[in-house]
Amino acid sequence: MNAPLDGIRVIDVTTRWGELAGRVLAELGAEVFKVEPPDGCESRRLGPFAQDAASDAEGESLYWACVGAGKKSIVVDEVEPLLADADVFIESGRRADLSALYPQLVHVSITPFGCTGPMAETPAAEVTVEAAGGLVGLQGDGDREPLPMGAMPQAAFHAGVQAAADVLVALFERDQSGLGQHLDVSAQACVVWTLMNATGYPPNTGRNPPFSSEYRAQVPAASTPAPRLRLPGLVSCRDGLIQVRFQMRVIGERTFDGLLRWVEASDADVPESVRGLDLNAWMAALRRGELDIEAAQAAADLIVDLLATKTKQEIQQYSADHGLTVAAIHTVPDLLRDPHLADRGFWIGTPRKGRGSRLMHAGPFARMSRTPLRLDRSVPALGSSAPPGPRHPAGIEPHPRDAPFAGLKVADFSWVGVGPMIGKALADHGATVVRIESASRADLLRTVPPFKDGEPGLDRAQFMANFNTSKLGMTVDLKNPQGPGLARRMADWADVVLESYSPGTMARFGLDWETLAADRDDLVMLSTSIRGQTGRERGYSGYGGQGACIAGLYELVGWPDRNPCGPWGAYTDFITPRFGICAVVAALMHRRRTGLGQHIDLAQVECGIRFLEPLILDYAVNGRVAERLGQGSPSLDPHGVFAC
Repeated sequence: MNAPLDGIRVIDVTTRWGELAGRVLAELGAEVFKVEPPDGCESRRLGPFAQDAASDAEGESLYWACVGAGKKSIVVDEVEPLLADADVFIESGRRADLSALYPQLVHVSITPFGCTGPMAETPAAEVTVEAAGGLVGLQGDGDREPLPMGAMPQAAFHAGVQAAADVLVALFERDQSGLGQHLDVSAQACVVWTLMNATGYPPNTGRNPPFSSEYRAQVPAASTPAPRLRLPGLVSCRDGLIQVRFQMRVIGERTFDGLLRWVEASDADVPESVRGLDLNAWMAALRRGELDIEAAQAAADLIVDLLATKTKQEIQQYSADHGLTVAAIHTVPDLLRDPHLADRGFWIGTPRKGRGSRLMHAGPFARMSRTPLRLDRSVPALGSSAPPGPRHPAGIEPHPRDAPFAGLKVADFSWVGVGPMIGKALADHGATVVRIESASRADLLRTVPPFKDGEPGLDRAQFMANFNTSKLGMTVDLKNPQGPGLARRMADWADVVLESYSPGTMARFGLDWETLAADRDDLVMLSTSIRGQTGRERGYSGYGGQGACIAGLYELVGWPDRNPCGPWGAYTDFITPRFGICAVVAALMHRRRTGLGQHIDLAQVECGIRFLEPLILDYAVNGRVAERLGQGSPSLDPHGVFAC
């Protein structure tokens, strides 16, 4: 079975800023040659190290085992002689324009601040790029300094996967025009895309977003809907912490009510004032003055008491089975023993040469039905491959350039974050994308501030606009007898269908993969959800905030002497789309060659896990559990956020 990037040759000279790009391209079938100096590339000297060592002189780099997996290592004096026969050149520098010499080459520069602008030459560390991208200023506890992400290089990883997505778009376009191009990837710009709706506050309200700058110590009003109602965000359970979101409209209210039903089904002594209390619309009841505050508080206290007797896994499974927004705060060891990931065969054990232990690598970032990702996790020894020889690929007669996806039709049934951002990327590059929304339930992002001119309205939220520019839009009432038929017509019209509902939802309307693909072989369909389309917790519903908890990312952001505070916002919502774009474009490249489409299962938790994979390898090899570092760094000192 041919991989989407079979026959694509990549020359990779990246530093830590961009190493992940080559790893992703290799998984999609490209032949990636890592060009190294005689003493090895920078990533071989980055921790953590096997044998709990302090440097690569004492033990192998587990960071390199992550970013170098699937590549070929070559040691050469000059890079440019390799470019004449290459399709893609990835670097972390700013070389001069190469298009005159190598017109077929897709040339990628992955740098902290981009190739142009006043900060282009500014020295950078992970923390400075996270700060310059706005993320640090939004994170942490309000009574202490802001916090970076901590133990893992998130800005560099975002930039690497974004670069891989951009390469795929450029290769897709090259198949039409015959020409390569230069791609300028800024890690800072990639971080800005993690800020959710924060960027909308200055232009729309004239002030900074809540929980930043002068508002840092203030608790947002939405977090305290009733001054006398104490609703916890983190709750202790038998083996750790879980996150509960009672204050989220609809899904949070359903969670409050559903957990109370669990209490009632237990052996707890439930007062008559609480038993049968309907909390499905408690926030509206509160606004009307109809909520019994004392009864609601008693219900919350009973829920906390019940959860203290349960394990993370019991709570997580109950939430998946009953549609509740409760998320386990997973640690790295939790991930390796997670039964849902085991159901999906996620972990890949790779023997270590000459050693008894195994490297436990994260599995595929997407499940592709016709072109599964290559799962080669072998780590190349320095100079273990010969430099690639000359070749004579079939040339493409240059044609006038057009947008990469001009003529492509996309039916976007997704909502909120991940799916809409994938659809936006396709639309921004020329596809005709029709966003299909429910006529009865507005997308959550339409109701979230800031609003244009400060005036609320379903068409005035910048949050919604951020993820849906360049698209067309329509609404469909699926409860109307004619609604499912109209939705089906849109799906049949499309080359690509995107959806982000809980598994089983699309099937209820005859819009699932099996039904849509029954009479057409060319459909590309992406289904994205928190836990994927298979496994015991496939029914789990939530957002990127819950995804960050389950993926182990939440646990690692915070102060060592306090509970974790987690990354800003719906964090996995900004990791997953980058991987999703890679998968969709790879599927389109395969379709162009074969005429065959496929289904893509994109689990948001599994994409998030990829961003802490070196820490998983560290635990698997050394038994060391990653911990919160506050403002610390595993390798730099001094390191932190300081007043100025």
